[in-house]
Amino acid sequence: MVAAVPTLIVAIHGDTITITPGTVASFTRHGDDEERARLILEVKTAGDTLVFQINSEEANCDAQISQLSSLSKLNAAATKAAIERGKVRIHDATGPYLKQIKDAEDEFEHLSVITVSTTQTYLVRIATIQVNALGEDGHTGLVITTCQTIIIEIRQIIIVIVPKEHDIDDDFRPVR
Repeated sequence: MVAAVPTLIVAIHGDTITITPGTVASFTRHGDDEERARLILEVKTAGDTLVFQINSEEANCDAQISQLSSLSKLNAAATKAAIERGKVRIHDATGPYLKQIKDAEDEFEHLSVITVSTTQTYLVRIATIQVNALGEDGHTGLVITTCQTIIIEIRQIIIVIVPKEHDIDDDFRPVR
């Protein structure tokens, strides 16, 4: 059975959410396993694509953090500790988004009735996660902002030059 049902179409652009009333076709065929599988695959593909993008951002950030070690003026142990803290922070920043995606995929897959409308709802959820995590239209999301913050903090930590005691004494010698 195919029926036209009223629904809302939600479009997300940056911080603006546009809600437009409209009509979409709704599939409520309980026996159509092929259609159900197709809709599940559509949501799963969108979720998996976003998981890949978030993991890529984390890997990119980890690589940038690791490259900073070559700039270090501190001992190797202090540098390594700062870099590891940074990598843990970016991993912690991606974790909640990856969980939200997995939860949405699992919840969708276990719905007793899957319609085009519910599919659109879950695709909007995934798009919202993407905007929050990675940003859109020139606005950075939390994952990218976190990485940039970590890189700045690590640069400040590893470039610090601590003067040795004799360097301080040399600065205060009386002029003759």
